[in-house]
Amino acid sequence: MQEKFAAALADASLAPGAAKFFRGAPEEAIARLAVYRGNVVANAQEALANAYPIVVKIVGEEFFNGLAREHLRRHPSTSGDLNAYGECFAGFVAAFPHTQDLPYLPDVARMEWLAHRAHYARDAEPFGASRLAVIRETRWNDLRPVLAPSCTLLESHWPVARIWEVHQDGYAGELSVDFESGPERILVHRPRFRVQVAPLSAGAHRFLQRAAAGSSIAAALEAAFAEEPGFEFPAALRAWIEAAVVIDFELG
Repeated sequence: MQEKFAAALADASLAPGAAKFFRGAPEEAIARLAVYRGNVVANAQEALANAYPIVVKIVGEEFFNGLAREHLRRHPSTSGDLNAYGECFAGFVAAFPHTQDLPYLPDVARMEWLAHRAHYARDAEPFGASRLAVIRETRWNDLRPVLAPSCTLLESHWPVARIWEVHQDGYAGELSVDFESGPERILVHRPRFRVQVAPLSAGAHRFLQRAAAGSSIAAALEAAFAEEPGFEFPAALRAWIEAAVVIDFELG
């Protein structure tokens, strides 16, 4: 009964089959189901709009609402938490026929989903340098950097960090975006209360990528220098610790 009720909320054509579970005339039950169905659609649209505000600004609210309705039809929520709804949206946008003239939009959506998840990520404990005092310097290369739970990386063919910047509330600078600027690598993280998107050099991206996979400092540096021989690791590490990107070190 619950499954048929849920199916009738997702698809109006199934409402007559669920009407028999309710008191009163079937047409009244179908009408009441329509009210609930409207609430389901509205809540899904609001949840997606909260997770993808830049996509809303790019395509416009009216188009986005239609996009959200079609997404809901193909990808109904599987969680009682609407903050978890929308993970498939970037793939949906990439395949949707009416967004093909915006080839950068799927990567914008991927970036926004990472930012959305970073917002709800577990808080990180502050880095305690005193913990390194008990480790011999000869073992430092064996240490594994630990990244904050909010940290994720993304590679894109498009200037997604710039797109993020110009669409932030209160941004008052130059609005132009150079879509021919080439591939970009970004770090999505939440150092304190506000999610940030930061562009990365090739070496910085490779180091953090290897660190996230559990590599030691030595192995991550080897990969980083292979990508970018001039990678300034000491300065980058200080900045990452200050921004709560690297929050600890563990011995392998």
